[in-house]
Formats: sequence, structure tokens, C-alpha cells
Amino acid sequence: MLTLRRVIRSIGALMGIGLIHYGFISDHSAVGFYGMALLAFAGLLSGPLIFRLVFLTIGAIALFAASGFAAPGVGPYMILAAPIFINLMAMLIFGLTLLPGRVPLITRFSRFDKMQTASPAVDRHTRLITALWAGYFAAIVIATVVMAFAGSFLAASWIVTVISPAGSAVLFLLEHLYRHFRRDLFGQASVFRTLRVIAHPEAWRGLVHDG
Repeated sequence: MLTLRRVIRSIGALMGIGLIHYGFISDHSAVGFYGMALLAFAGLLSGPLIFRLVFLTIGAIALFAASGFAAPGVGPYMILAAPIFINLMAMLIFGLTLLPGRVPLITRFSRFDKMQTASPAVDRHTRLITALWAGYFAAIVIATVVMAFAGSFLAASWIVTVISPAGSAVLFLLEHLYRHFRRDLFGQASVFRTLRVIAHPEAWRGLVHDG
């Protein structure tokens, strides 16, 4: 259900990511620090404790950098830390559910969606898609870190603040398009219903202790 808190969180996250990228485009680190602070505020509004701790860390980094305690030259690395942490967190969330005895994250969402067909074939597909998402976010993190240490901060920013969310949207839509054409296997596939499932707290309940 769409709530005011979710609207504020979404707008804050988008503005935060936008300010971080604009900080690199305009070569003004202060703008990037404001973006980190806004992103941290949006993340702290709601979500599991582990998510809030990640965003609390981002806020602490922003405060530390903005206070002038950071060594000269490390500002760009600290600004990139926020989106890198988010992508790293996403990689771990998907990847850890692939461990033996765990339920892959996409399998969990598929089973929670009562309109989706349940079968061993669907479970194999959702496990594969979970691995694909984990690999995607790992590639984003690696590419960003490589570009950053090569001194190409603007390229790193493009990867982690623009390509990552845009690619995520494309991957999400393509997978649903595949499900649409394989209705015989998956049943009814709906982008909006999947988004509602992802946003539902019960779909995440027991994630750490499943198996």
C-alpha cells in the first residue's frame, strides 16, 4: 500500500542518488555529501534493521566527510561509498539466499504471490534469476571500484548511480516479459503485483532464518 512514508522515502532516495551523481558532474563534493545525507535519511525511515544500519553508516560517512576530517583526495571515494554499499547490500541479500538450506529470494517472492504457479520448474527458474541478480550487483560493485581506483570517478558514478538502477529496471521488465510469454509455466505475471509483493513486509519475514 502506498503511504506517505514510502513516498518520502522514494523521493529522498532518488534525490540523494541524483545529487551524488551531480556532485561528480559539477565537480562539487559538497553536493555529493548532501546527496549521501539525503539517501541516509530516506533509508532510515523504514525497513529491516540491517538496512537501517547500512544507511546509518552512509549518514555517518557523509557527516564525517562534510566535517572536514577526511584526508585530502578521499572525498570522491567517500561519496561513492553510499551507492556502492547499497549495491553490495543488494548483492549479499540475493547471494546469501542461494546458500544450501536457504530459499532463493525470487523463489520466496514467487511463492508469496498466490497468483503464481508453484512447481519444481518455477523454483529452478527463480533460483537462476536470484543468481543473476546477485551476479549483476556484484558486477556493478566491481566495475565501480575498478573505475574509482583508476581515478575515473565520473565513470564510476555513471556506473553505480545511473547504469545500476536503469539496468535493474530493464532486467526486472525483461524477466517479467519472459514470464508473460511462458504463462503456461508461470501463470499470470504482473509487474505491479510483483512490486506489491516486494513491498509487503510478510514477504521478507524470516528471511534470515529460513531453510
